[in-house]
Amino acid sequence: MSTVLITGCDYGIGFEFARQYAANGWTVHTTCLQSDSREKIDSLGANAVFHQLDVSDEGAVKALAKELSGTSIDLLINNAATFAPDGPGPLMLPDMDEFTRVMRVNAVAPVYVAECFVEYVAASEMKMMIFIGTRCGSIGDNGSGGHYAYRCSKAALNMAVKSISIEFADRGILAAVLHPGSVATETRTGGSGIPVSESVTGMRGVIEGITPDMTGTFQRYDGGTIEW
Repeated sequence: MSTVLITGCDYGIGFEFARQYAANGWTVHTTCLQSDSREKIDSLGANAVFHQLDVSDEGAVKALAKELSGTSIDLLINNAATFAPDGPGPLMLPDMDEFTRVMRVNAVAPVYVAECFVEYVAASEMKMMIFIGTRCGSIGDNGSGGHYAYRCSKAALNMAVKSISIEFADRGILAAVLHPGSVATETRTGGSGIPVSESVTGMRGVIEGITPDMTGTFQRYDGGTIEW
């Protein structure tokens, strides 16, 4: 039985990944920021395991790694992320503490999660690390500006994953960034975007098709490579 560890499963993309993998018989370790998300995870059946975790807390990440000691993790999905609303001024920036918080959760935390669980992934058969990014983090594709905290954090994540793909190559680990599309989740207003189930089904198909020559790349949920 394959095993996946998914961060940020309180709702949206993370929860849907957990739902689909649990339904397919995988052992699914989920991390959620909120303790009251346990009921949702428990509803997915015995294959889904709940862990409360703030990914931006390095000590808590290390404690989870210790708790899962001896576990082979075929697939690590770094999904947990946050967003900052626009603020005042010409660039509509949030305050600096809020900007820094977004960077910590979206760009810094996934690197520390990857480091803490590298040997668990290396011990598996699949040996895959996936990082959920966004086209907003592409410098080459940026034609509108704005959303500085979110864009900068996801661009930084892209750089980190490229480096991780190089650093972990000798362990046989493949690492890639996935763009989930513009998804209709609980955090989006008006319910616009593609259904989360469609996005996750597409990303799972991409994950299944990732080959060594695709490590360190930025992939669309519906196929194709995005420029950095």
